[in-house]
Amino acid sequence: MLCVGATAPLFAQQKRFAEGLTFVYDQRDAALAERLWPMMQADRAAMMERLGLHPSGVLRVELTPTMAAFRAAQPHPAPDSALGLYYPARRLVLLRAPRTDPGGQWDLRGVMRHELAHGILDLAVERPIPRWLNEGLAILMADELSFLDDSRLTMAAVTGNLLPLERLMRTFPAGEGPRTLAYSQAASFVRLLKDMGDVDGIRRLLAAMAQGVPVPEAFRRVYGLSLPELEARWRKDLVGRFSFATLLGSTTVLGIVGVPLLLLAAVRRKLEQRRALKAWRQDEGDPPRPPATRLRRVGVWRDPRVSWRPPRRLS
Repeated sequence: MLCVGATAPLFAQQKRFAEGLTFVYDQRDAALAERLWPMMQADRAAMMERLGLHPSGVLRVELTPTMAAFRAAQPHPAPDSALGLYYPARRLVLLRAPRTDPGGQWDLRGVMRHELAHGILDLAVERPIPRWLNEGLAILMADELSFLDDSRLTMAAVTGNLLPLERLMRTFPAGEGPRTLAYSQAASFVRLLKDMGDVDGIRRLLAAMAQGVPVPEAFRRVYGLSLPELEARWRKDLVGRFSFATLLGSTTVLGIVGVPLLLLAAVRRKLEQRRALKAWRQDEGDPPRPPATRLRRVGVWRDPRVSWRPPRRLS
């Protein structure tokens, strides 16, 4: 149902129906809808096959022709910068038509795949899954991993500024910088899961959750490690990719922390390596664990009912 309060819909609705999908659009976007509709059906079927999920519910997809219609259709307000939204309680995917931003360009099909992935997960699992896993899988299904900023993640890992996954279970941060980092972390962690067990591992993980297996137990069953152990492995892998030359060449990193902090991080890591090597030479037993990194915990709030993705524009 279109959520527009007590007023009538703000555009003349045209509708298409298929198994598991209802597509609503404005007559002004009829030509675009003609191209998008077969893609929507094909992408939905491909993602369900890839994830091994075949939900029986119906998703409603609305392509809104104006920003006023986009805002009015939202059961709960979202940032105007959002290009696509998913509302689980309504099983509703909202997309902005390109006409809402005549001067901008974005990958509408990618946005659509991302939000459809949220809908598929919601219908199939029928219970909350970790927010970071939900977003990471949506990025994977939308083939957006290539846009992952590894240098930003590595910088955050080296400087101890990664967000703990336990703080990303239900919500993502509200600020642009922390929110972007949270999305990057989600995508990176899901990439690790894919590398460890391919898509089959992800299928088995989702199947276990759909059967009611608690999240910690589901991860241990599929990957043989607890979620904290997997997170520690992921963090270690990120730090292992540290390359000062790579980070120095990143304008994103320089804009955030500057050269002095990067130099300090590089020197600190080198000293830790030297101390560890010295200890290993003196001890023929198990080597000591490297010093623990203090994590900065960020207290944030976010409406868990809304799935929001940051805008990605094409140059």
